[in-house]
Amino acid sequence: MLRFSFFNIRILLMTSLMIFGAVDFLYSQESDGDDEQEQPWNVSSEAYYYSRYTSYGIDLSQDRSAFSLESEVSHQSGLSAGFGVFALNGTGGGYEHSSFNIGYEYPLSASVTLHGAYTYHSYKTDTLNVLAGISNQLSFGGTVKTGSVLLLFSYNAFIKTGTANYFTVGASTNDTIGELTVEPSVQLSFASQTVSDNLLPKNRGRGRGNMKGTTLTTTITGLSNFTIGMAFRYPLGKGFVTSVVPSYVYSPTDLAASTSQFILNIGLEHSVDF
Repeated sequence: MLRFSFFNIRILLMTSLMIFGAVDFLYSQESDGDDEQEQPWNVSSEAYYYSRYTSYGIDLSQDRSAFSLESEVSHQSGLSAGFGVFALNGTGGGYEHSSFNIGYEYPLSASVTLHGAYTYHSYKTDTLNVLAGISNQLSFGGTVKTGSVLLLFSYNAFIKTGTANYFTVGASTNDTIGELTVEPSVQLSFASQTVSDNLLPKNRGRGRGNMKGTTLTTTITGLSNFTIGMAFRYPLGKGFVTSVVPSYVYSPTDLAASTSQFILNIGLEHSVDF
C-alpha cells in the first residue's frame, strides 16, 4: 500500500507544478494579444494540503492529514466539469478517493446566482468514512451579493445504498492589503443521515475494528458543523495564486472525529482563460 513520505510529498508537489506549468504554456500563447477580448473558457487547477480533511464537519480522512489534486474546465455559458484525486498521509495512508463532477451556474440577476451539480465519488473502500458508500451527490444552491458580503446556501443529497442530506448556509467578505486578499467567512451545516454504527468515528478506534457483520444503524440529525475561517490569498503571477486558510470547526454530532478542532489548508492554484 502506498504511504506518503517526505519524498512522496515532494513528488506530488513537483507533479502539480508541472501540470500547472503545462497548462500555462499551452494557453498563454492563445491569450497573447487578446487581453482585451473576453475568453469563453477557463481552466483551473489546484493542489491542496489539509491538516485534516473534513466536509460538513464530517471527518473524511480518519483524523489524518491529506493532499488533493483538482482541476476544472468551465465555459462562460455556465457549464463546467471537473475532477479531483485525494490521498491520505501517515500510516495506512495513500489513495483515498477520486471524484468527477458536472455543473451549471445561472446568473439570475446582478446579485443572485444559482447553481446545480452532479458529483460521482469513488472511494478505495466503502468503509473509509460515513460517506464512502454513497457514490452519487446532487447539489443545488446559490449566492446572493449584498454590498461587500456574499451570502451562500446549498443543499447536498448523497444517494446510493444509503442517503445523506446536508443543508449549508454561510457568509463571506473580502478585503485587500496590497496584493494580499483576506477573506473571513462563517458557515453552518445541518445534517440528516442514517449511517451504519460501524462507520461512526467513535467505533473505529483500536480494538473495535469495523464491526463487520453488524446491521445496527443510527439516524443523525441537527447541526453538523459551525466553521469560522480566514483565507489569505496572494497572487504569484502568470495565473498562480497561493492560499493559506486556518479555520475553527465545531462539530457536535457523532459523524465527526472531534467536536472541536483547528484545521489548516494550504493551496497552490492556477487559472487561465482561453
